[in-house]
Amino acid sequence: MAGLGLTERHVQAIWYDAALRPKRLVTRRGSEVFVVSPGEWNLGPGPDFRRAVLEVGAERRRVVGDVEVHLAPGDWDFHRHGADPNYRNVVAHVTWGGGPVPTSLPAGAISIWLGRFVTADLSFAPEQIDLAAYPFARLPLDGRPCERRFGSDPDGARAVLAAAGRHRLRMKARRLAGRLCERARSAAGRATDALAMARRQVFYEEVMTALGYAKNAAPFRRVAERVPLDALPREMPAARTALLVAGAFETWERAGLRPWNAPESRLAHAAEAFTETPVMELCEVRDFSRAACRQMVAAMCGARRRDEGGLRERCMGRGRAAAILANVIAPFALAEERTEDVPDWLPPEDVSEPVRLTAFRLFGRDHNPAAFYSDNGLLIQGLLQVHRDYCLCHHPDCAVCQLGDVSRE
Repeated sequence: MAGLGLTERHVQAIWYDAALRPKRLVTRRGSEVFVVSPGEWNLGPGPDFRRAVLEVGAERRRVVGDVEVHLAPGDWDFHRHGADPNYRNVVAHVTWGGGPVPTSLPAGAISIWLGRFVTADLSFAPEQIDLAAYPFARLPLDGRPCERRFGSDPDGARAVLAAAGRHRLRMKARRLAGRLCERARSAAGRATDALAMARRQVFYEEVMTALGYAKNAAPFRRVAERVPLDALPREMPAARTALLVAGAFETWERAGLRPWNAPESRLAHAAEAFTETPVMELCEVRDFSRAACRQMVAAMCGARRRDEGGLRERCMGRGRAAAILANVIAPFALAEERTEDVPDWLPPEDVSEPVRLTAFRLFGRDHNPAAFYSDNGLLIQGLLQVHRDYCLCHHPDCAVCQLGDVSRE
């Protein structure tokens, strides 16, 4: 293996790409394996591929679950996956090399010695694999009705994504309306300003949740509950200390996070956002014109200022500010009927893994994001909704997916 210059990422690419993966695979116990779908390449913590679909044995028994890839079988135990609940749904352990099958694999999981089938092709060389093309530029070679429907129809695609985005924001608004009603009932009979404070607390918790990103959304909400808005110090250093102390009680997801995105850094940025930017004033917004939306994003980002050590970063990036606008501010206004409908345009937020993967499925490997969705946060929200409503439900059984039949709005 070392002589080949092969890494685990090479093995992941071989498993993922039908053009590289051997047509015939057999488990270590001799059962034939047919790969219906290699799964969704997982860039976060946990198994390498989620929701793979395999057919095993002469009877082609269908198996659905996660796939973990290693260079050697012993890496499973070396990384202590057997004791990690994130790996309990692994149905296949795919390795480059041979060796004893780990006894701590989940019950029923199969073991596939992939390398022996790949090296049977004497022309194989790892340097032929463009690792930068995975996972998004290279997708499994399965036919997708949605790509045939939308791949060459930007206008139709944008109309469907806009409808999906509006649906997503209305659902968020309904959830927020329910939270506001619940808090209003709990504030009944208290001081006259209790209702107003309860409303602002809901908004504060929602913004804090968004500042936690997907991985740490729930811990950030709990921090906001532990340090409520009316108890948050008005000076940034004290607010930062209060949030950091509250955060010390949480179990954080840190896998895959860069140092500047660590929970402690984000809590410090949250303290700055609530004390040095007008983010809380945005719970009163009625104007969602393009100009107003851009101004809201700029206000949330805060101003760059020089410290003793040099230029200080903004308290949040434009992508995160745009995500708060789409996920909190606009739905909050809809819930309180301060705006009649979802805006037709929102500032674009950062493109996440589900967005990118769904876009490649819908529009093909070589599509231009600017032609379909990347200039409008509402369309990005639409892609997230399509991913939830269709891709998670039907992929890889794309033939039964009805998205390609959706009429244009």
